[in-house]
Amino acid sequence: MNKKRLLMTLLALFILNMLNANISGASATPASPYIAVAPSYRGAQMTDPNLKVSIDTDYGGSDVYLWHVQLAFNATVLQCIEVVNGDLITEAKDPNAVFESEIDNVNGEVSAGAYFYYQEPDIPPTTNGPGTLVNITFTGVAYGNSSLALGKETKLQGYNSVTGLMYPITEADLHPNRIGHGAIMMTIQGDANMDKTVNVFDILAVKSRWGRTPASPDWIPECDCNFDDAINVFDILVVKAHWGQSW
Repeated sequence: MNKKRLLMTLLALFILNMLNANISGASATPASPYIAVAPSYRGAQMTDPNLKVSIDTDYGGSDVYLWHVQLAFNATVLQCIEVVNGDLITEAKDPNAVFESEIDNVNGEVSAGAYFYYQEPDIPPTTNGPGTLVNITFTGVAYGNSSLALGKETKLQGYNSVTGLMYPITEADLHPNRIGHGAIMMTIQGDANMDKTVNVFDILAVKSRWGRTPASPDWIPECDCNFDDAINVFDILVVKAHWGQSW
């Protein structure tokens, strides 16, 4: 019996040590200047009605004229419910700004873009980065994993007022290392370590972030099982309420 307890203790400590590296599943930041999904990864329970991500760029130049985003997702796990323009190219910056979007919840794709409309021989307006290209909201429809993959048409385009030429600043086809994809995992409530089963390792995950809030540098939202922005005994109670469930 003592050997069995020792083995379980060692296994629990091993899992606990691995939580920092594996619980978030976040991907590395792409090379700058980039276009990337933010957050790059999140876990969510089916009780979350709104799963929001943004597509951001860190480009800081003043020559931004156009952006386009093509985002693919798993339509059996997620459905897109809203696409909203970000703060990079807006009518507030220039009244000739144009924003367009399209949602395809059958094939799992969102297409969106913004640019400054102009007529030659006028010079098109440009704006400064960094900023948010677009904000996208999903809702979960089934348990499972969904990548949020930026397609080859994703790009940030600039305009040179001296040469009068458009040019790619960041483009998926030309700069794949500057594109940051994302992912969402829909899980049952209480699956704090995202291993598809609610058990003792979820209690260990919660205890590893005990007392944390969203302001904590090592905050992990999956451990906030009751969604009250604090990791404490009430999250343990949620784990126990869903004990043994899996997907």
